[in-house]
Amino acid sequence: MAASIMRAVAQLRVGHARLPLQISTPSPISRRCYSSFLRPLTLTYNNNTGTTTKRPTLPHRNLPFQHQPHHRPFSLQPLIDTATTASHTLLSASQTLLTTIHSTTGTPWYVSIPLFALTLGLLTRVPTTIYSRRVLARRVRLFPLGMASVARAHADVAAAARGGGSRPRGAQLQEMVKVAVQREGKLRARRWEVQGWKDWAPALMVFPVWVVGIEGLRRMCGGPKGVLGALIYGPDAGKAVGEGAAAGGVAGQVPVPGATATAPVVGVDVVSPATGQEGILGALPTYVAEPSMATEGCLWFPDLTVADPLHVLPFVLSAMLLLNVVPRTQMAWRQLLGLETPPETWTGNTKWRLRMQRALFVVALAIGPLTINLPAALHLYWITSATLTKLYTTVISKLMPLPQNVRPATREGMPLVMPTRDDKTKPDEKR
Repeated sequence: MAASIMRAVAQLRVGHARLPLQISTPSPISRRCYSSFLRPLTLTYNNNTGTTTKRPTLPHRNLPFQHQPHHRPFSLQPLIDTATTASHTLLSASQTLLTTIHSTTGTPWYVSIPLFALTLGLLTRVPTTIYSRRVLARRVRLFPLGMASVARAHADVAAAARGGGSRPRGAQLQEMVKVAVQREGKLRARRWEVQGWKDWAPALMVFPVWVVGIEGLRRMCGGPKGVLGALIYGPDAGKAVGEGAAAGGVAGQVPVPGATATAPVVGVDVVSPATGQEGILGALPTYVAEPSMATEGCLWFPDLTVADPLHVLPFVLSAMLLLNVVPRTQMAWRQLLGLETPPETWTGNTKWRLRMQRALFVVALAIGPLTINLPAALHLYWITSATLTKLYTTVISKLMPLPQNVRPATREGMPLVMPTRDDKTKPDEKR
């Protein structure tokens, strides 16, 4: 029985070994799928039953044989074109607002320009000042928690040192307490939404509006190229405008052929070919320098298109900017001038705020001499903006006073000693 089984197994092995292994070409479907790659081979197996079993093939996309990596455009030209168009739109809007105020009120330009600054301030400066005041009031209410966190940090560091075996002393202890206080301060500021960046974020939001306003006024008074003008038209545009002003007689204007003495001279921006932006700038509208600004000044500066002949306005501007920057307390003055060492509990945001205040102090001192040759219209707008900023801050501070700060206990008062229970005897019993 065993011998017959062994013979049957041997015959089965020989039969399978004699089966042919055929290699056939792929089907038309497979040929289309692999047309760009090596032609695949399909293995065909013929068993005893006569059926054919093929290796399954996976469909592939008709991709080119050579690999072509994807290339993404990283050009900044579309972004520059969009920014240029947006800046022209904003500048046109500021000019329209200024001319609307002038024509609606019927006031001369030395009154219309301050009204223009007042309008922009009411739309932007007042809301941001109110928001900053609310953040400051919330931070003052959290001052007791800050003082308590310092004491808690000392206790936690001392407890951790007792558990570890080595107790830090001196500078090491102060550094550990400082790190703990700063970490707790960041968590508290995030929870109550009084982060340090909220001190300067409102100013950054107002600054672009102020730049657009002064740039629109610069276009109308024919002043030199500003920051936006240098970015849009290139550095050579100012030279071209200066040469055109020398030929036309009005600063910042290029005489148009056909203009007469009775017709106003239209001022247009000169586009330098080196900037490579002729296509987009050609489709943008030009601006007109307002000739009436040359006669609607006041006091010692009747012409608003030229610099102050007595150079009084630049230094008035520096004085107003300093009035907005300088601190109010003597200790803050000493810290600003570097005569007072900052406390160890100051965080990085507080130190950064002090550095920013020092930088603004230097800029306020230098802004007058640096802008001494600007047209009087720009100085008038700038002085009005600085004065109104100080006025907004003062009025909002009066209307929204800060809460009273809770000072920590000094332990200087007379302690109150209560009598014990045994001493509380009736007067009749003492007799």
